[in-house]
Amino acid sequence: GLNFGLKLPTGAFDVENAAGATAERTLQPGSGTTDALLGAYYQRQLPQRDLSWFVQGIAQLPLDTREEYKPGEKVSLDLGLRYDATQNLGLLLQANLLWRGRDKGAAAETDDSGGYSLWLSPGIAYALGKDWQAYAFLQQALYQYVNGVQLVAERGVVLGVGGRF
Repeated sequence: GLNFGLKLPTGAFDVENAAGATAERTLQPGSGTTDALLGAYYQRQLPQRDLSWFVQGIAQLPLDTREEYKPGEKVSLDLGLRYDATQNLGLLLQANLLWRGRDKGAAAETDDSGGYSLWLSPGIAYALGKDWQAYAFLQQALYQYVNGVQLVAERGVVLGVGGRF
């Protein structure tokens, strides 16, 4: 299957701290840019009952610049297994690889942006109907490399709802 969409320029990109200083653009809730999302996925049932594997990749490509800032491109690749514990409940284990390019523009901190990471993510998925599911993952970083000085997390939680039509 294919994935596509747009990330709209929502979220502030000019938030100030208590002293009135505007935070760096990479620390802002939003980037101020519109990004294209392009991806693909493949899923295959394994011979063993209730077990399948999947691979998916998605690229986030900024389409414009906002106030002399353009975030770096992002590419993620996920490879995983799914075990259908019940008709509605799936147990998942996946490896996630994320690559992020350097930010660009006069407002960017080019030397302190971009990098890549590898995560191991166990999770669950619950069918909300024929074409919709809710999911949750706990992510644990296995390897991280960033350019310069950046904030990184060792663990993360991902929650979401997905559908197909």
